[in-house]
Amino acid sequence: MSNVDKRVLKTDRLIKKTFVDLLSKEEISKITIKEICDQAMISKSTFYDHYEDKYILLKRISDEYAQKFQVRIHERFKSVSENNTFQVIGHITKELSVYNQQLSVLLRATKGEDSLENKMRRILIEESLTYFSFHPTNKNFSKIFLAKMYAELALASISFTLINHQNTDLLDQQNRFINLLQDAVKEND
Repeated sequence: MSNVDKRVLKTDRLIKKTFVDLLSKEEISKITIKEICDQAMISKSTFYDHYEDKYILLKRISDEYAQKFQVRIHERFKSVSENNTFQVIGHITKELSVYNQQLSVLLRATKGEDSLENKMRRILIEESLTYFSFHPTNKNFSKIFLAKMYAELALASISFTLINHQNTDLLDQQNRFINLLQDAVKEND
């Protein structure tokens, strides 16, 4: 366990929360360090003790979400062979719903090659390629095609979840649809 002072962790969480709240209202280019500090009720020196600038803060938050996403997606692929995919998909969907606002803001705020969406895409492609390398797939499609198509469908599914997070009937249908797609990709016997 880390020996980091709880006050430092609490301040770090406050900075991140304040920044995401501000990002939900305005573009990053319009947000100032002073505004973050005023909203979080911290000094500029405290901010700079934690982050070099607002772009490093955004990258760090984005990296944390990508790391959590990596763990969940790894669990999801592991569950395919354990036959509990539906439970894992349900768990991922619930988690996305809980972080709906933050994730929506981060997906919108991060741009370019290092965007959260591109990080998620790379994670999905890598994890699915790993999975397809050790499991039979439908012989009509290459593994790279399946991995890339899976990544795009998963990103569309995430977007759907973020938009419809309060409609449990639609989310249930989404989970069933994902399982249908998964079954279609399996090798034809």
